[in-house]
Formats: sequence, structure tokens, C-alpha cells
Amino acid sequence: MSKESYDKVNAIKWIGIITMTMDHIGYYLFPQLIWLRIIGRIAFPCFLYTTVQGTEHTRNFKKYVFQLIGMGVLTIPISLYSGTTFNVLFTLALVALSVKDKRFFGIALLLSYFCEYGIYGFLLGWSIYCMVSVNKKIGALFFLVLHLFIGSSLQIFALLALFLLLIENYSCSKKIPKVFGYLYYPLHQVILLIIKATI
Repeated sequence: MSKESYDKVNAIKWIGIITMTMDHIGYYLFPQLIWLRIIGRIAFPCFLYTTVQGTEHTRNFKKYVFQLIGMGVLTIPISLYSGTTFNVLFTLALVALSVKDKRFFGIALLLSYFCEYGIYGFLLGWSIYCMVSVNKKIGALFFLVLHLFIGSSLQIFALLALFLLLIENYSCSKKIPKVFGYLYYPLHQVILLIIKATI
């Protein structure tokens, strides 16, 4: 991976973490502040992008995908709170598996129906894969077309992420430690749930 690509992946990870945190603050603590949820729609495409890049460049794919699944399993008790059993980490794992081995596309597509973001989330991952590895313009068009079917859902604001993903020049030398990247997802939600229980 070139330094430019490395910097972009790190920057997109930070954007994903920050916007996800804002989204969850809105979900758990301030549901009346819709703007937090709108900003939060940027997070999922960011994590799809880093998953596609991780899948393409990891030295040990089995370890990579099992880390996603393992953390997804550990996070199920938290995701049950919001009415989801198979959380976003399972969606990311299915995208990673199907990108790595295209023979799994069909079964991964079907399984994504039962995961957070559903078939939309899985196909969004593939639109980003197209942007990264096939043809940027075709992938961006795929990304746009998917959101024609969202209707009035807040998820339409995920389109904001497209502009961030199309930017090539990022300057971000602060690498996110792998342990922090995996543990932050469940831990920050636990902290928010504790805060919610005390106010």
C-alpha cells in the first residue's frame, strides 16, 4: 500500500470512529438531536471502505475475518439492546469474505439479510469495492443508485460519505492501534449505556 493510500485509510478510520461516536451519542443519550444521527450516517460507509482495504492488503485474511466475527459475537449483548442480533461487524465480515473469494458472493448476500443494514449494507460494501478495485466511476454510480431505494430513511445521508471516499489526498500519520480499533466499538457503547442508566 502506498503512503497516500495508507494515509487515506487512517483518515477514513478516524472519520468513521468520530461519526459513529456522534451517532451513538444521539441514539443512546439525545434521540431528539437528529443532526447527530445524520452525521452518524457517514460512519458505515467509512468502515466498509476500511474493511475492503483491509481485505485487499491483510497478510492473514483468516485472522482478519475471524477477528471481525469474534468481536461481532462479543458485541451481540449490546446490539440486542437496539433490536439487532447480528450487528454491523457481521455485515463487514460478509463483505470481506465475498470480496476475498467471489464464490461466496451469493451465500454472503443471502446471509446479509439477517445482519445490520441488511442487503443494502452488503451491496454498499460492494459498491465501495468497485470504487477501490474495479472502476471508481462505476463504483460511485453504484453507490448513488443504491440510495435511490432508501426513500425517506435517514440512511440517505450516507451519501455524504461518498465525497469523503472520493478524495485521494489525505494527511493522517496517526495510526489507530488495532486493539483500539476492535475494542472501541463495544466499549464506547457500554460507556454510553452506563451514562444513560445514571441520568
